[in-house]
Amino acid sequence: MSLFSKFFGGNKGQGGSGGGAGKAQAFIEKITADLNLNPEQVTKVEAAIREFFMEKKQMKQGGDKDGLRESKQDFKDDILNALTPAQQQKFMDNIQTYKQLLKR
Repeated sequence: MSLFSKFFGGNKGQGGSGGGAGKAQAFIEKITADLNLNPEQVTKVEAAIREFFMEKKQMKQGGDKDGLRESKQDFKDDILNALTPAQQQKFMDNIQTYKQLLKR
């Protein structure tokens, strides 16, 4: 069981995608490959995604759309803070691709 499966509930979701765990893992793999992240950056991105998914779940359960928007912005800021300026630019250039990986 992967780290993300432990945090996001195992292999739920369509087609064995792993639900939240599968989305998180796909996001990490894509951003790591695209931006050539070092191990410290990967750790920071993993922490940011765990926090984001936990907050997202809480916000959805509470119906807090403003809080969800703020959580998304905080997540993006956490990712950007873990990156070098060149990586930040590449992340922003590809942000729509990364967003698609985290959608339902």
